[in-house]
Amino acid sequence: MSIKKVSLVFSCLLGLTLCFHSFAEESHLQTIKDYEEFKVAVKNDIRFLSMQDERSGEYKGLEPTIANMIAKEIGEDVEVTFITITSSNRESILDSGYADCMIGTYTISDDRKLRYDISAPYYESNVTLLVNRNSKLDSVADLIGKKIGIIKNSNSAKELVKYMISKGLIDDAQFDEWSFKPELWTDKIAFECYESNQAVLEAMERNHVQAFCCDKVILSSFTDDKLKLLNEEFSPQRYGVATRQGSDLSPFIDALIRKWHDDGTLERLISENLGK
Repeated sequence: MSIKKVSLVFSCLLGLTLCFHSFAEESHLQTIKDYEEFKVAVKNDIRFLSMQDERSGEYKGLEPTIANMIAKEIGEDVEVTFITITSSNRESILDSGYADCMIGTYTISDDRKLRYDISAPYYESNVTLLVNRNSKLDSVADLIGKKIGIIKNSNSAKELVKYMISKGLIDDAQFDEWSFKPELWTDKIAFECYESNQAVLEAMERNHVQAFCCDKVILSSFTDDKLKLLNEEFSPQRYGVATRQGSDLSPFIDALIRKWHDDGTLERLISENLGK
C-alpha cells in the first residue's frame, strides 16, 4: 500500500474516531433530555445537606435542591430520580453508570480528580471529631492512644494525621499522603473503618472507638446530650458535583455551579438550608 493510501486510511480512521468521540461526549446530556430523567446519587441522613423524609420519601436539603435546579437547566420536563448512597459505596454507584452524577458531600481532592470530573465547590466544611461528653476528650491532643472511627473511602483519617503532624503530636517520618491507608496506620492513634455513620455511632457506644472523625456539617447532625464536637476544626473540605470523566454533563454542571456562586444563588441556598 502506498504512503498516500496509508495516509488516506489513517485520516478516515481518525475522522471516524473524532466523530465517535464527539458523539460519546454529547450523548450523556442528550440521553438525560430524551428520557427526561436525571439520576442523582445523594445521601439521605445528613441534616441540612440531604435528608430523606421517612414518611413521604422526599429528599430535602442543599444537595437535593441543587440536583433539582440542574435538572431544570437540562430540560424543563426533566425529573430527578434520587439514588441513596453512603460514603463507602458512592464511587461504585457512579462508576457503574447507575447515577448520572453524585452530589453527596464529595470532597474535591487531587487524587479524586484523577478518577472523576468534579465541579467547582458548592459548599465547604471543616473536619472535626465527635466524642462522648463523659470521655474527658477535649482536644485532638487527647486522642493519643485512642482508636478513631471513620467512614470507608473518606479523607478524614488522612486529614487528622496531617493536622496532628502540623501540631507536633505525630512524627511525619511514616506519613506519605499518596500511599496513606488508615487501616494500616498505628503511630500514636489507630483507625477503624465503617460502612455508615450509624455503624460508627454504635461502635462509639460500645467503646470500640473513642471518637468519630468526619466533616463538621455531617457530625453536627449527631450532637446531643451524650455526644459533642471538639472545638478544633481543620482541613477545609470543599464539596463538588462528581461526574464520570469525559462526560459532556461535567462542563455543563461546572458552569452552573460557578454561575450560581457568582450571582449569589448558592449563598442564598446555603442560608435557606443551613441557617447561615
